[in-house]
Amino acid sequence: MKRIILLALMLMIVMSSFVAVAGKQQCQKYRKKLDNIQAQQRQANSLNRSNSLAERESKARKSWWKCETGKHKPVASKKKKFKNKPIKSPNKVKVEKITYQSSDVHTALMPFYSHGLKDQHGLYEGEKLQAWLLYYRPDKKCVRPRSMHQFAACAEERRVHQRKFEKDY
Repeated sequence: MKRIILLALMLMIVMSSFVAVAGKQQCQKYRKKLDNIQAQQRQANSLNRSNSLAERESKARKSWWKCETGKHKPVASKKKKFKNKPIKSPNKVKVEKITYQSSDVHTALMPFYSHGLKDQHGLYEGEKLQAWLLYYRPDKKCVRPRSMHQFAACAEERRVHQRKFEKDY
């Protein structure tokens, strides 16, 4: 009889320890979040940052402790449902045109102004633009370059063609 009671008692202890360990595994994400916030608090921070980290730590500690004590409700994963809503057009905003003198534009609006090419797309106008479009046809790979190396090669090729075009025109 003593053996049966002792065996039942041992079985209950083993079963309760598995439940405690399983609960702690579920709470690991809360503990990691708390540890991460505490690590951030140990770094040098401004007053506002320190206050916000203290609030976050308090919330993280409460959620971790609720999980440890079994009072935390399991969070079900929610998938966002997208509905087909009509896209609203943005409100039209009136824009005032501001006129600048050419010297004001370079000094006030462009702190890193250079005397190089200003705008590749609006470089030519009128008949010269038509002649440029007939003269230069980019390769298919240059229409949508897939790497930075390819983009740089295409840009250099375009510059070379522009120099030749300027000499010929």
